[in-house]
Amino acid sequence: MKFESSIIEIIKKRQSKRSYLNKDLDPILIDQIKAVLQYYTDGLYGNKVEFYLIEKKEAQENHKVKLGTYGFIRGARYFIIGQVKHLPYANEDYAYLLEKIILYLTDVGLGTCWLGGTFKRSDISEILSSDQDMIIPAITPVGWPTVSFSKKESIIRWGAKSDSRKGWSELFFLNDFSQTLQKENAGYYADALEMIRRAPSASNKQPWRVLKTDHAFHFYLKRTPGYQKEIKATDLQKMDMGIAMAHFELACKELHLKGGWIISNPEICAPEIAEYCISWK
Repeated sequence: MKFESSIIEIIKKRQSKRSYLNKDLDPILIDQIKAVLQYYTDGLYGNKVEFYLIEKKEAQENHKVKLGTYGFIRGARYFIIGQVKHLPYANEDYAYLLEKIILYLTDVGLGTCWLGGTFKRSDISEILSSDQDMIIPAITPVGWPTVSFSKKESIIRWGAKSDSRKGWSELFFLNDFSQTLQKENAGYYADALEMIRRAPSASNKQPWRVLKTDHAFHFYLKRTPGYQKEIKATDLQKMDMGIAMAHFELACKELHLKGGWIISNPEICAPEIAEYCISWK
């Protein structure tokens, strides 16, 4: 799927939008979105994901559900919802694909917002007629965003520290986890790594850690202690890893940097509560 703009500029531009204009999407744009959803179905780890564009009014009329988001989203008429079988790496694959969809929507001027815990999963399950072996990791509203943030939206962004990011010294490492990777030593991959740093994450925890060795970048998940207990329906921090992988891969492709994903644990001693995920070699 081709982006019209630079993916690096799209990532820099993207913001979570929680307030939307009460305005329909035109039929051509709807068809365009559906084509994108059909394109992004095969996950990095091999999981198959199903995405759907649902109109809120249609959901209420046909399925008798209101697509509730506990007041976090205002004015949205459309949502992208999806499901995946509850298998290993399902959360990573789901997020890896949905973030690519979200970036495409950003490119065409539409607003989105990752929702992992602030929506009623029973509503989505009803619409999708989900089997017991399916999970619904996250959804996003999609539509024309308001120009400015509402007061409530500003409070949410402040509470989540949405405009604050960890520095390179906390996220990227060289050869082992005792030595930080300086931006000037990252070479051609500096911009791709910066796109990881700019990635959205649940409560802006930024749980990804990347270790550079001679010919590879190894991705680790450093969990926030106790965070998973807050939302048990999905693994938010595994989804964060999927988002980071999408950003890194798309940036590498735009920068014409060769490489690909491989599971090859370097068996390097990792910080406490950090787990190896995947490598780019």
